Amino acid sequence: CMDEPPSTPAIVEIRSVARGRQRLVVLTDGREFIFSDEACERAAVAVGDAATAAVLETLDGAEHRVNAHEAALRLLSHRARSETEMRTRLAMRGIEPAAVAEEIQRLQRAGLLDDEKFARAWVEDRRRLAPRGRRMLRYELLGRGIELAAVEQVTQDIDDREVAIQLAHDRARRVSTSNYDSFAAKVGGFLRRRGFDYDVTAHATRLAWEATQKEQGQAADDPLDGGP
Repeated sequence: CMDEPPSTPAIVEIRSVARGRQRLVVLTDGREFIFSDEACERAAVAVGDAATAAVLETLDGAEHRVNAHEAALRLLSHRARSETEMRTRLAMRGIEPAAVAEEIQRLQRAGLLDDEKFARAWVEDRRRLAPRGRRMLRYELLGRGIELAAVEQVTQDIDDREVAIQLAHDRARRVSTSNYDSFAAKVGGFLRRRGFDYDVTAHATRLAWEATQKEQGQAADDPLDGGP
């Protein structure tokens, strides 16, 4: 007679391992799998359930989603992330696209992923720690996948001249020179690297030079005359 098809294995044991955060799932055919607590809860598995291919696939998919969530929380523990940045970083960790997409929605619902809030926080951090020109800020935000409308919204009130003047004065305190050309190369170069255009850089550098000379009790030389 024909051999009967092998019976579907069943789950005969589910027990906690690794300090209770994971569970060992044992099947009647001797196979053993370790899944996280959350994956088992998502798949709603129980002792006596048939361990069909669909059940195991559901458990595996749930595990991917758990891994995606844990990875996302680790990324957010360092700093806020944009949606594009989060998608990219999770994909780089080998997490499946479906799990990434679900995690993005989960974070958005929880208020943990919001591009406009991210953009505002980014601009504020730059203002406090490393001020730069509006053009460079726009470039940084667009490079992180923030929509142009949101970028314009959070950068529209930035006054490049005001920021550049303050930076120039701060930088001038670190520059030791009585020659304007040398001063302009150091201070102006610093401002250009921070994303300020030529006119703003020239204006801020000139003001910083005049203030420095005044503090030193000297008459500011005119850079147009070639300096001392």
